[in-house]
Amino acid sequence: MSHIEKKHQKISKATMSRFPIYLKALRNMQHEGKDNFLSSELAEATGILDTTIRRDFGFLTSKESLGKRGIGYDTKDIINILNNVLGLGLDEPIILIGVGNLGSAILKYNRWQYTVGKIVCGYDQDQNKVGERFGVKLLHIDDLEDTFPQGCKIAILAISDHVQETVDRLMALGVKGIVDFTHTHFTVHSDVAVQTVDVVVAIQELVLKMHANDE
Repeated sequence: MSHIEKKHQKISKATMSRFPIYLKALRNMQHEGKDNFLSSELAEATGILDTTIRRDFGFLTSKESLGKRGIGYDTKDIINILNNVLGLGLDEPIILIGVGNLGSAILKYNRWQYTVGKIVCGYDQDQNKVGERFGVKLLHIDDLEDTFPQGCKIAILAISDHVQETVDRLMALGVKGIVDFTHTHFTVHSDVAVQTVDVVVAIQELVLKMHANDE
């Protein structure tokens, strides 16, 4: 086990939660042709203190790859390390199941740009939605097996009907990660990860934090 791998095991949840923020900002920098960056520049881009950034990067970098005074960190190297820690890929294909009001908003939402790939296609049971929206090809759900993108492991669920059936079909196609907006209980295999997005729960957690701050 390498020195860096040992450090990865000790990374706190708070630090891990900041890594995707760094990654998006750095990919934007890379897209703009910036080969090196200072912690102060990343701090300006993310709103995170540069002292926090340097401390977080201490979990990622060996002595040989620490930032150099006046030059900073190598953008490509840090991106690659963050990719490895987070298990993310720039070209990760993602599919969207359900192109109603919520699904359409998700298609339009672009904050994952330069971070975890992109939505490559969407599926819906409404034949009238077949076509293209926001530059993404939309297909009928009946054609899922015949048109499923090669190598796709992530699906976003924004449907309310036939949820378990759809999940079963996705798992049979090799999907290993599901972002769940359905508010419906469903079961998955032990090797499939589910991230549930629930605005009500988020508000409840916010209220609890507000009360804790008042104490």
